[in-house]
Amino acid sequence: MKHFYDSKTFALIVSFLIVMGLFFMVHDDKLGNTYHTPSQTSRKISAVTRKTVEVPLQLNVNSDHYFVIGYPDKVKVTLQGPAALVTTTANTQNFKVNANLVGLTPGKHVVKLQPAGLNSEINAKINPDKIKINLQKRATKTYAVKPAYDKNQIATGHHVVKTSQQVQQVHITGPIDEIERIKQVVAQVNLQKPINKTTLTTAVIDAQDLHGKTVNVVISPSTTKVKLEIAKDDQTTEVPKQAEKNEQ
Repeated sequence: MKHFYDSKTFALIVSFLIVMGLFFMVHDDKLGNTYHTPSQTSRKISAVTRKTVEVPLQLNVNSDHYFVIGYPDKVKVTLQGPAALVTTTANTQNFKVNANLVGLTPGKHVVKLQPAGLNSEINAKINPDKIKINLQKRATKTYAVKPAYDKNQIATGHHVVKTSQQVQQVHITGPIDEIERIKQVVAQVNLQKPINKTTLTTAVIDAQDLHGKTVNVVISPSTTKVKLEIAKDDQTTEVPKQAEKNEQ
């Protein structure tokens, strides 16, 4: 009697099992790597990371009535959270850091900074997290402008006969205590080298205190054209005929 394990069918089954076993042994590493890839990607996406960025500081204040002194233009923010969210937020900077000054009276204050517009999964640490500011009432006044220049920038043997400028008056806006410090407003001419002929140049308008130091205010307009009329020292200015008749 012929047994099943002696049959051709049994031999085929055994051969098939051996072949499949060898196949899985050879491809086990590749299959394993393929199987674990989604998990690795998932861990990468969910990983916690940290990035520090520098963002502009936003002031919540009635700028029509008040002027703020002493605040930084930008602050550093350290973002911590899921890697994908932190990276996107750091790159786009689609959030704000606010200093709420509403309800404060004129004077010096310490104000806590607050982030706004951040995803709830991101933690933010602001540096500095508090700032010192000086809140002052806003004032605007009109001042006359006069040209100013360095006499050392006039060539030897020459002198300035006359000065003139396009802008005669400016509007100056700032904190009331800074406005009160202003003693003169000048169109400061900066020459690259000594000049020996009439020159037309652009000058920056500057508000100065009693000691000639710049006062921190907003000037409008902030520049003007200034004309310096130059003549030789031995050159006499022609007297108008009308003036000659009056003298006679």
